[in-house]
Amino acid sequence: MDNRWTDFWYEILTNNVAVNYCTKERIPMEEVFEQLKCTREGLSADEGASRLQVFGPNKLEEKKESKILKFLGFMWNPLSWVMEAAALMAIALSNGGGRPPDWQDFVGIVVLLVINSTISFIEENNAG
Repeated sequence: MDNRWTDFWYEILTNNVAVNYCTKERIPMEEVFEQLKCTREGLSADEGASRLQVFGPNKLEEKKESKILKFLGFMWNPLSWVMEAAALMAIALSNGGGRPPDWQDFVGIVVLLVINSTISFIEENNAG
């Protein structure tokens, strides 16, 4: 096998882009079809069934993602950290001089944090 085929298959096997090796200047298209055991019209039914048996269907693996964890992930960013810190400070720092904690500010900040995360979650869900 000459070097251009070795390079071609090396690129394919190492998941590098092999488009440059398939150009007409480097390898004639007929040689490419010959090496890939196909024609310009595509694979024969027998060859297609054989490859399907060997390599399996051409589909991506779907990863199931927890919606709750995805939602909580939107509370893990710098803006959310600042809001969480502000909510904790509203409780901790306003509790001086015998006054009760500032629950209104705490609840308001937490509601804003949940609204922000909900909007982000919905936008990401709709985007796919």
